[in-house]
Amino acid sequence: MTIEEKGASVSTATAVPPPTTPAPLSATRRIYYSIRVRRVEFLPVMLAIYAIPSLLAVDDPSRLVSVHFALVIVMALSIMHFIDMTNAYADRDVDAVYKTWLSQAVYGLGLRNMRIQIAITGAGVLALATYLAFRTGHWDLLPLVAFTLWIGAQYSIKPVHLKSSGVWQIPGLAAVLIWLPQLIVVRSIPGEMSWLLLAVIVGFGLNQVGIVMVNTAEDWPEDAAYGIRTCVRALGLSRAMAVASGLIAVAGTTVCVSIIAIGGFTWGAIPMIAAIAFALLHVSGTWRGVRGKDLQEGLAFLRPRAKLVPLQVASTGWGTVIAAAFAAAN
Repeated sequence: MTIEEKGASVSTATAVPPPTTPAPLSATRRIYYSIRVRRVEFLPVMLAIYAIPSLLAVDDPSRLVSVHFALVIVMALSIMHFIDMTNAYADRDVDAVYKTWLSQAVYGLGLRNMRIQIAITGAGVLALATYLAFRTGHWDLLPLVAFTLWIGAQYSIKPVHLKSSGVWQIPGLAAVLIWLPQLIVVRSIPGEMSWLLLAVIVGFGLNQVGIVMVNTAEDWPEDAAYGIRTCVRALGLSRAMAVASGLIAVAGTTVCVSIIAIGGFTWGAIPMIAAIAFALLHVSGTWRGVRGKDLQEGLAFLRPRAKLVPLQVASTGWGTVIAAAFAAAN
């Protein structure tokens, strides 16, 4: 039996999709489900993602407290809502076992309602992008936003289905979650792109993906049951955790060095360095713990450690925001 066959056998129960015909909902419940499918629990991390390039690129910090910048944040958040809703819609049956609350929200709203909400959100994003392109003169913003919406949807659906693209999931996830949204923010505000800022964006994206790969590994059984070939399944558990550790080490170092090069070393860099070091120690410890174990033993070791992933993502994100703020002030 191959390791992937073992993975498929970890979960012997198959997901039973909820009924496709939703029961009548109250207005309150409909709003609640609509908020749920937008994954608002990720809001603090999203704001950190947008704050980093804003602080390092804007030509005048006072612009960050303007109506223009508020619209930039609304557009960026709406892009992520579009991607999250598409993912919830596409994975509604996969989520029926381990993310029941999310599958319940999708089926509760109804598939047609979900498609309408996704379409309206996408149209709103393009309208805001047009307005911001007109205000800034950065007309490349329109194709950039349109491509982000398309590739963001393709992360979860065919024909591309980046989530099931093996090792290509790594750059795909970094692009959808970090690189493209951060580039959109930079092109939506008055400021300029530099090579050092580009290094921060690329490094931050790969660092975050390295951390999130632990969560991807945790989902191995349901991914195997539905034939989703994630980067972790393509690499194998031990090798995937080795790659994750390498991404955090190299990409995290790139972020630290680039931000210090932009603004010089300040005490504001300490939280960033500490957060990245903690994530590296924890994920490399996970790698050592799963090495040499079969899949079931490896996942049993990994799952309790995966609970720290949200903390690591948030601490590295906001630690980098603090470092970027000090660098901008310096």
